[in-house]
Amino acid sequence: MSEPHEAIVKAYKVFGLEGDEDFSVVRDRFRELIKDVHPDTSQDNDPKTVAKLQRMLKAYEVLRRFAPRRHDITITPEEARKGGIRTIKIHDREAMIRIPVAVKNGTVVVPIGDPLWRVHIKVQDVMVNADLNQQGEAELKRLAEMKKKFEDTKANEAEEDADAHTNLLKAFCDRFVKASPAARFAKWVRGGSNAA
Repeated sequence: MSEPHEAIVKAYKVFGLEGDEDFSVVRDRFRELIKDVHPDTSQDNDPKTVAKLQRMLKAYEVLRRFAPRRHDITITPEEARKGGIRTIKIHDREAMIRIPVAVKNGTVVVPIGDPLWRVHIKVQDVMVNADLNQQGEAELKRLAEMKKKFEDTKANEAEEDADAHTNLLKAFCDRFVKASPAARFAKWVRGGSNAA
């Protein structure tokens, strides 16, 4: 067994833990146990109590550096089925994880090149997904109805514009195109320049 690994195992034993818990579990356990031996909360000035405090502080420092950290992500059932590589944001940096094909809820993966983190995968509930699909379908239907109303309004306006243009064109044709040049000239002569 290598020396750093032995120190990690011993540090976990100081807190009475199994040996691969997340740092958050270690921190909670440390806060729980430190109350019994800390000089501010314990009136016991026994050298054994001080030695226990020192052991706990040393173990906490070791685990602060080497205990894995937990990060949770939620993926869709489709992503769980396909698997693949995904980039995630852990605190203020990005990491890559490999999601196995057909991954199950609760699976733990380690980011590529970063063994201090444990990514816990949660697969979205199918019912939640179905509800989202129903909401999405309802929204799509509503948008389609709005689009149809808008298109109908535009079509009506276009028909009215076409009717107005048709009437103008008809009036122009009646006045200038249907009449022969001689008739237009005669009309012009009778009415003066305004008749044209």
